[in-house]
Amino acid sequence: MNALRVAVIREEIDESASPDAQDTVLQVRSVCESLERGGWESVQIVLGHNLHVLEEKLLETRPDLVFNLVESYLGVASLACVAPALCRKAGIPFTGADEGVMALAGDKAAARRLMRSASIPVPDGASLDELRQGKFPGAGQYIIKSRFEDASLGLDADCVVEALSRGELQWAMEELAPRMAGDCVAERYVAGREFNLALLADQHGGVQALPLAEMVFDSRMPGPAILHYAAKWQEGSAAYAASVRSFDLDGDRELSAALVDIGLRCWDVFGLAGYARIDFRVAEDGGIFVIDVNPNPCIAPDSGFVAAAAQGGLDHVEVVRRIALDALRRAGKMEAGHA
Repeated sequence: MNALRVAVIREEIDESASPDAQDTVLQVRSVCESLERGGWESVQIVLGHNLHVLEEKLLETRPDLVFNLVESYLGVASLACVAPALCRKAGIPFTGADEGVMALAGDKAAARRLMRSASIPVPDGASLDELRQGKFPGAGQYIIKSRFEDASLGLDADCVVEALSRGELQWAMEELAPRMAGDCVAERYVAGREFNLALLADQHGGVQALPLAEMVFDSRMPGPAILHYAAKWQEGSAAYAASVRSFDLDGDRELSAALVDIGLRCWDVFGLAGYARIDFRVAEDGGIFVIDVNPNPCIAPDSGFVAAAAQGGLDHVEVVRRIALDALRRAGKMEAGHA
């Protein structure tokens, strides 16, 4: 019986691209290697400026499945949803969230409104548009983030601001928006601890919560304890060294159970698939807040997602296999998945 052919697709990346974009190349290579170690064939396809080229390559290679690792299109993260849309048009099963889910989760303002309507705890906040229309959650400390971009684009210590009025917060956001791809949101800054939960499709059509991780920040570092761009991507920097992932949460079992419960609710509310990561802040008084829902987190070998899987006894081959089989299951092609 022939092995399944999997097309692994990513966006076109220039050699001068940022570290987070360059990491996609490593991610694709590792996924291809794990697919082949699992007995499947793989072929890489690059999504360039011309969408018709991707369609032609899909018709030419005729894959049984597309492993979608497209994180942006034309350098814009919110356009990453074109990849699953094109796969759907071609009638080919694809991994991860569909285009609607990606667009919704990728808009931090819309995602916050959805979670609030579903009684999922989120910090109060406002988009730049909402502020201009007169909305203001009240005086206090806020963190300003890119509305549509991920990878903590533009996020630094100066993004945590004190605002006494709507005008002050709007001014701060308008100053920061250009480095955040033109738009941003503000949410109440939650001083406290930060956690992330990796979620992975299981073998039975359900979802498995992988071991919860805490990002432990060095208290000697000046500024707010946040996972900003340098802490994520600039290896060798003081900020990178000052944030360490820890799975030692034995003394926080009640908190861990609550975070997992909320994370699984996010999976259902957003309609996530294959894999996802939910990020939390926990206030000093114990209040839990979801600060991000990522429907297509990085699964490079050095990623937090893969570290959580390893903590749960799963290697990279199994992670990739689970994600691929989930896509086939959702497309009604599980028999092919066992070929």
